[in-house]
Amino acid sequence: MSGATAPTQRGFTLVEMMVVVALLAILLAAAAPGMREFSAANRLATTKSAFTGALALARTEAAKRGSGVFLRASGAPAAGNEYAAGWQIVADDNGNGVIDATDTVVRTYDALPAGITLSGNATLLYRAAGFLGTTADQLFTVCRADGSGKGFRIAVTPSGVTDVAQITNCP
Repeated sequence: MSGATAPTQRGFTLVEMMVVVALLAILLAAAAPGMREFSAANRLATTKSAFTGALALARTEAAKRGSGVFLRASGAPAAGNEYAAGWQIVADDNGNGVIDATDTVVRTYDALPAGITLSGNATLLYRAAGFLGTTADQLFTVCRADGSGKGFRIAVTPSGVTDVAQITNCP
C-alpha cells in the first residue's frame, strides 16, 4: 500500500501556548495602569455630573414649589469631604428657612464612590425665585482622594447659576 500517510497532528504545543500566555500577561500588565486612570476619571466626572444635576433639581424645585429648597449633605459632614455620605434635596414646606423633621425630602443621593471627595458648604438654600439664600458665591470642589490634583470646581452664584470648571490644583 503505497501512498498511505500517517495522520497529521493538529493543535498547539506546550511551548506555543506558554508564549501566548506570556504575551497576554505582558499586554494586561501594560493596560492595567491606564484602565485604573480611566476608571478614576470616570468616577470623578460622574460625581460632578450627579452633584450639578442635584443643584439644578433643587433650583427647579424651589421655583416650582414657590418656596425654599435645601441641598444638604447627608450624615455628619467631615471637613474637606462634607458630601462623603451623599446628599439630599429637602423642600422647606413651612417656609421657616430651617430643615425640620416635617419637611419633604425630594430626593436622596448615595454616598460618594471610593476615592472621590466633595467639599463645600454642607447646606445650600435656594429661595422661591431660584436665587440662593446668600449673597456670596458658593464653591464646591470634586477631587480624587489620591492627591492627583485633577478635579472640578463648581461655583453657584447668588443668582443660582451654576458654573463648572476643570481644575488641576486639588488639595
